[in-house]
Amino acid sequence: MIFKTRDIKKQFNTMHDFGIKNLIVSGCSFTYNNHNTVAVTWPYYLRDIGGFEQVLDTSMPGAGNQHIANSLQWAIEIDQPDPADSLVIVMWSGNDRDDYICPIENDNNNYPFTFNYSNKVVSGITGGLLGCGNTLKGLVDLGKTKSLESRAIENYLYIIGLCNYLTVNKYKFVFLDYIDRSLPSRTKDFDIQEYLPNAAKIKFDNIITKISNPYEWAIKNNLLTSDDFHPSPDGHLSWTKQILLPYLKTLFD
Repeated sequence: MIFKTRDIKKQFNTMHDFGIKNLIVSGCSFTYNNHNTVAVTWPYYLRDIGGFEQVLDTSMPGAGNQHIANSLQWAIEIDQPDPADSLVIVMWSGNDRDDYICPIENDNNNYPFTFNYSNKVVSGITGGLLGCGNTLKGLVDLGKTKSLESRAIENYLYIIGLCNYLTVNKYKFVFLDYIDRSLPSRTKDFDIQEYLPNAAKIKFDNIITKISNPYEWAIKNNLLTSDDFHPSPDGHLSWTKQILLPYLKTLFD
């Protein structure tokens, strides 16, 4: 199986049962549950309170939007979860990050996270804030050749491409953002809409959900971790209960 699953026991009572088996997610460290037995991020909290049976996950800490789009599409192609019994929630990440699909020999083995496309092929990432992803130095050097406009076009194509793929394959899906770029953060991220032509800008604006993101929520409610960037487990939980769940009910109730 390409999707990652975890045997995490249910911690919370169901608040609203959507009647959907699979919660399919992809993202960066704002999505990835970095504990094997306890829920600490929104997907497993939503699994419990939304009545889902399992989380199917392709997220990876430090990942950019190329990984998020490619890994999710590949996992769906290989594992083929039933669209009628699945909800896909994608939390897009930094537009300043670079990823690529590479042979396992390019993994430097110093990064504690991995995503395998096969036994011989993995996702290479630059690592986000950590700056210590699992890739060779060449990927970092490649990033230096890009402009903000070229990155904007690149990320737009990843996002629109996944949107079209999910639509054609009849998946229910929601696209979220991980931070509010108008707020100060420790990233070098930027709003790609500033560099897109009007037609693309309008289309992009229509597919990204306009709800409070986890970073904004955590800042407003003093629920950031000690790194002053990621929401704490309580931040993820309260955001899931008070922001994400009510929004999903308006769509799928």
